[in-house]
Amino acid sequence: MDEFSRNKCGGGSKLLFLVLSTLSLLLLMLITTLLWWFISPRLHEISYYLATTILVVLRIFYFVIILGIVMLFMECYSRYSIKKFHEIIRFSIKLMFPVNILLGKFFCIEKDRIRESFVEVNNSFIKFDKHRFSAQDVLVLLPHCLQNYDCIHRVTNNIDVCHDCGKCTIQNFKKIKNDLKVNVAIATGGTLARKIIVQTKPKCIVAVACQRDLVDGLLDVFPIPVYGILNETPSGPCINTSVNIEKIEEFLRKYVRSP
Repeated sequence: MDEFSRNKCGGGSKLLFLVLSTLSLLLLMLITTLLWWFISPRLHEISYYLATTILVVLRIFYFVIILGIVMLFMECYSRYSIKKFHEIIRFSIKLMFPVNILLGKFFCIEKDRIRESFVEVNNSFIKFDKHRFSAQDVLVLLPHCLQNYDCIHRVTNNIDVCHDCGKCTIQNFKKIKNDLKVNVAIATGGTLARKIIVQTKPKCIVAVACQRDLVDGLLDVFPIPVYGILNETPSGPCINTSVNIEKIEEFLRKYVRSP
């Protein structure tokens, strides 16, 4: 299994999450089948209609999950976005993700590798989408740890406070805000991030965060499309972090209409 986790594609391997999702689905189906084998006779004794109803619900449930996983593979490796299946895909992902983490633990795969793989899978949803957004409908959401820890000009509430000293990447985002006219906000945590999203009502989000926070955010904000970028931690987590500015600018120039 570790060979999949070493296959890097951007921030992580899409294949890792897809393989784990498939194995998780097979594991859940096996467990459900065994449970059904044990309880089915008792259910039929209680009520034939009850047993039949439960069986039909289980079949529909697994049909939806299987369809979601199949569409997820197609979404990741097709050159076209299958939007009408996105809700089914997201439902399948939300269900499979915690099982993937448990399965990854069994195969000695680090949680962060699975999270990185999930971010790559998530980004596939809009990678080939030809839709372009108005600048005012795009939110670039950043973690506060991108700012230099020793800077006396705190930019938590207003990125324009930045004095362009060049000691961190905040000045780059200030320039992006001024050039492309997109919304740029800095969040000190998940609660504030959700508040910012509610206030700005974006139609597209570019989110920068560490593995755990980014994955939690991606799962929370559906159905808003989010392009996730993992931050870099040369000084350790949550302090003086950085991010690939070129990658963000490339995405924004491709998907944001010129003001």
